[in-house]
Amino acid sequence: MKRRSFGMMVATIATAGCVAVQAHAQSLPRHPPINFTTGSPTGTWFPVAAVVAEAVNALYQGQPVSVTPSAGGVANVLSVGSGNAQIGVSYAPFLRLAQQGDNEMYRQAFPKLRALASMVSNALHIVVAHDMDFAAAVRAGRPLVMATGPTGSTELFMIQEVLTGYGSSIAAVRSAGGRVELLNTAGRADGWRNRQFEVVNFFINPPAADIISLMSARPDSRILSIEHAIASRIAERWGMLEVRMPPGTYPNQPAEVVTLGMPYIYFTTTELDDTMAYNIVKSIAENQVRLASAASAFNAWKPQEMVKGLGIEIHPGAARYYRERGWIN
Repeated sequence: MKRRSFGMMVATIATAGCVAVQAHAQSLPRHPPINFTTGSPTGTWFPVAAVVAEAVNALYQGQPVSVTPSAGGVANVLSVGSGNAQIGVSYAPFLRLAQQGDNEMYRQAFPKLRALASMVSNALHIVVAHDMDFAAAVRAGRPLVMATGPTGSTELFMIQEVLTGYGSSIAAVRSAGGRVELLNTAGRADGWRNRQFEVVNFFINPPAADIISLMSARPDSRILSIEHAIASRIAERWGMLEVRMPPGTYPNQPAEVVTLGMPYIYFTTTELDDTMAYNIVKSIAENQVRLASAASAFNAWKPQEMVKGLGIEIHPGAARYYRERGWIN
């Protein structure tokens, strides 16, 4: 009888626990579905956003936030601005241009775009063969075999800018008999390891484990240092920063590398309600350890930097959280 009574007591406690959990879940608010458009599933944007979505979804019934892959930062602005997604990842220069409209990147203006948070800074990595004189090859019009990101990606945008700085373009490379393939992160990395390309590029936080891996797998790899004058012109035009990677940041890098970088931005529009915006930035700021589990760059990241380099006006809901923390006035 005692054994039976004990079993009934355990069952009663378990049932009560289930009821309590169900009651808690039912007490949470509901929210219409939200599409969070990020980047390639094999890059860092997608897994970091998945961590953020998981934390936000814990505050609502039905897990309203869904993370979806996309072509990248340029395309994400169009997706959110047109209402196909509600949250996106991009960069401050693109967001400013999209707000204004009537420019070479965004013909249509999206004045309702609003910033949520500045995340970690990414830098342009152009990987070339160790003995390759990139500047001479480009200026001479030699047919190159290259891989960059898909249409709408930051990688594609950046390599176009660099080629222009050296007096060339993707069209010119192809006209000369070269090849430029538009691939996701994994496709570029695999192609480089298999010696299918002599130039590939990535936009990622240094030192990036993926870059170390592909350079270690192919010892003739090196990170290209962009000529200072070209880097300065691109930085000034697009509001970027010159980034200097110290010697030894990557294998086969005995000297400092000059490149370009900027933090990536989570953004939305004025259509997103203030409470959701507040919960998103709160979930980012208060989950650094979980973010670092998805991308090691967050180990050195400081949450108070979320308000820096946003490029456009902060969403009111996000601004409320930042004021509570004393990060903005």
